Amino acid sequence: MLRTSRAIAALIFAASLGLPARARAQEPVAPRPSPPPTSPDRPTLDLSLDESVKRALENNNDIAVERYNPELSEESIRLYRGNYDPLLTSTVSQNSRTSPATNAFAGATKVDSKTSTYNFGAAQLLKTGGNARVDFTNNRGNTNSVFNTFNPSYNSALNASLSQPFLRNFRIDSSRLQLRVAKKNREISDVQFQQTVTNVVASVKDLYYDLIYAIDNLQAQRTSLSLAQKLLDENQIRVKVGTMAPLDVVAAQSEVASREEGVIVAEAAVMDAEDAIKSAIFPKNDPSIWALRIVPTDRPTAEPFVVDVEAATRKALDQRTDVVAARKNLENADVNVQYASNQTLPDLSVVAAYGSSGIGGTIIQRQGFGGPIIGTTPGGYSDALSSVFGRDFPTWTLGLNFSYPIFNRQAAATSARAQISREQTQTSLRRLEMQVASEVRTAGRAVETNYKRVESTRAARVLQEQRLDAEQKKFAAGMSTNFVVTQAQRDLALALVAELRAVADYRKSLVNFDRVQVAGGGVAFASTSAPRTTTAASAISTTSATASGTGVTPTP
Repeated sequence: MLRTSRAIAALIFAASLGLPARARAQEPVAPRPSPPPTSPDRPTLDLSLDESVKRALENNNDIAVERYNPELSEESIRLYRGNYDPLLTSTVSQNSRTSPATNAFAGATKVDSKTSTYNFGAAQLLKTGGNARVDFTNNRGNTNSVFNTFNPSYNSALNASLSQPFLRNFRIDSSRLQLRVAKKNREISDVQFQQTVTNVVASVKDLYYDLIYAIDNLQAQRTSLSLAQKLLDENQIRVKVGTMAPLDVVAAQSEVASREEGVIVAEAAVMDAEDAIKSAIFPKNDPSIWALRIVPTDRPTAEPFVVDVEAATRKALDQRTDVVAARKNLENADVNVQYASNQTLPDLSVVAAYGSSGIGGTIIQRQGFGGPIIGTTPGGYSDALSSVFGRDFPTWTLGLNFSYPIFNRQAAATSARAQISREQTQTSLRRLEMQVASEVRTAGRAVETNYKRVESTRAARVLQEQRLDAEQKKFAAGMSTNFVVTQAQRDLALALVAELRAVADYRKSLVNFDRVQVAGGGVAFASTSAPRTTTAASAISTTSATASGTGVTPTP
């Protein structure tokens, strides 16, 4: 079973590499982002997006946990198949009894008897709902009673019986119900495993893009701090030469301190994003893992993509895992309705039995009734067997058993409940289909919206760069103020962070658009989000590392 689940994971990994082609085309390898501020002796791990997905498929604990469920379902099938295992029985016993004579026909004043029993049997539950049984019984008896003709005596019998229902429990019974449901649940467990793998892959991609954003955001905060520090240095020179008031230096120092705080928050966000992706791609807690610095080797790009919502919706309604599982649950409900309806029928069974018996042993010859022994005729167990298999003393039975409870309210209520439950399951499926269609449309809209965000934020960033350059030149010529330059620096930092966030969200919305077509639900990993404040300096330092993208369906 592990091979089966690993094969499913391998197929999903291959699909993540090749489907859709446009998604893979937008994930080229590019120069690495600037490394986060860590100790120089901290070990690093270069990690591509494909390598992240591969590690998650091999090591992720959510996948590891879900991998057991198909095995458990397979064992459930074996469990219910056990109802049809042949049952072998045997009885071997010895009995000795001494009893006082209670009448003149006891045959002795004190009757001693010994009996040995050797019985064997086999029973089989039939797949038609019937029961078949064969019994082979053997007894050896020895007594001191003068009235026994055989002493010792051997009694053997071979009996076969068959009971077959023709109404209730004919087409389906509890054993067949359990087995059919278990087989369907096995299929559902495979679908759920596929869903877990797909969601893990999507979540790992989201975490990878969040880590890139966190690193790029940190670089933006460093650049913003560098600009503020440069302005402070220039202002201090101007104060020394007497062309600027000391108060402007204080304002510049305050701005540097504020942007240092932004760098500190961004550094923590990078560490949080690293930890989030580590928890998804490594199998166990290890100090050496937490000490690693993750260096993404792929860079997200933002080429346009035409969203075909109608085709995506059709694919989701046909292939999405939660829809497939819901339809299989509806099939289980149909089986329950069939069984409950069958149980409302009368119980009518045909019973047939055939047997053959025999007796053998040493024949005691007496003079008159109860007289002295005058001779014996040798015999034994073989005589009894000869009679059994020669069918010297056959017996047979053929009959019908019928039962039906008056009013039959219990079975009728159970059948009605099964039908209502089936209708409820069907309604839930329709609700799910509506939800899936809505999710696909929302995800497709998020792709288009986030691409527009990329274009607008990119244009805004370019304009803010031009504005800052102009203000710096004006400031150098004495035509602008310290406040205006500082504000232009802040606005550029905000524009840069907004562009980085838009690109990351666009990549994540593409991932989510692919996911909602093939898998329902979501897998939540450790996620972080820096606190948001109303100050501009805090705003440009805000970062997040979550398992879901802005403008797309969140992963719970």
